[in-house]
Amino acid sequence: MKPPTQRPSVLIIKHGYSEVCDHNISATISYGDVFRCTCLLDFYRDYHVTWISARAAEDLLVGNCLIDQLILADSPAELPDDKIFDQYDTIVNLEKQRDWCEFTQAKKARQKYGFRNWAASGDDAYYPESAAALSEGLSHDRYIPLQQTLFKCIDQEWAGERYSLGYQPQVKEIYDIGLNCHVGSKWPIKNWSQQNWKRLHQELEARNYAVCWQQSLDSLKHYIEWLSSCRLIITCDSLGLHLAIALQKKIVSLFGPTSADQLYLYGLGVKLTPETEHKCMPCFMPKCQKSRSCMEDIRVETVLDSVDMLLNRQPATITERLLSEVAHNQIKL
Repeated sequence: MKPPTQRPSVLIIKHGYSEVCDHNISATISYGDVFRCTCLLDFYRDYHVTWISARAAEDLLVGNCLIDQLILADSPAELPDDKIFDQYDTIVNLEKQRDWCEFTQAKKARQKYGFRNWAASGDDAYYPESAAALSEGLSHDRYIPLQQTLFKCIDQEWAGERYSLGYQPQVKEIYDIGLNCHVGSKWPIKNWSQQNWKRLHQELEARNYAVCWQQSLDSLKHYIEWLSSCRLIITCDSLGLHLAIALQKKIVSLFGPTSADQLYLYGLGVKLTPETEHKCMPCFMPKCQKSRSCMEDIRVETVLDSVDMLLNRQPATITERLLSEVAHNQIKL
């Protein structure tokens, strides 16, 4: 089977069962890692793009105008024969699992990038042009934005390309602040304590901000709508953080066990880290090995100051905002 157009073709393999800059392979998908890789789509916008991803990641990618063909398959055995081309100009394999590495090796392409051999170590684990970027990203000796690592992986220079979101929310901003207080089950260590979240909520409401807790955990599309309804998102290192960046929200992000330097905010907000020194940071562990998590040393007061700075100390209540919306649209109550 050949591509239906004369454009060059690229096949991107990204599921999220393994993260680009993490050695481990998990049974749990890292949705944030899948979404972050969409920055590559801007570079390949003149290509016919086929993206293979996990079935569970469908709503992250479906409807994206930069993806010509989205294939959902948890293993190569599930790939439909009539959707896979005989040869691609480029294949980018961003998964470390044995079956996807073997699939990539067997597939014909003029150029291949990413992970090559699941059992190898050192440069033999990667395709030649990707070896320096991926080995550096996995070494944890130096931290740079993942976008930069991904572009180095395909032998290009990152020029500020952004994430690409297919689903476009319809809701307008209603709340001043959204508390994105949940993290995925793969990295529970990333979260701030519920005690801190509750105290933050009380303090924000005392300052007359319209605040809303995270909603729609059972629907990605509804979750995106909730994020869209907020002017500013306060969040730990999670999918919501990356979606908020794509939606160009103001952001206060909280980091401890993962590297803040791997996250680029495009000028949308601030990154906060613990205010006391922890030699184990960033540990990239799923659970904290200490009696007290480093995340507890991010002070509520510091978060509050960041919110005031980003919102210019001009909070608006939900009632004021809704009345303004009614007046603007000339709706009769």
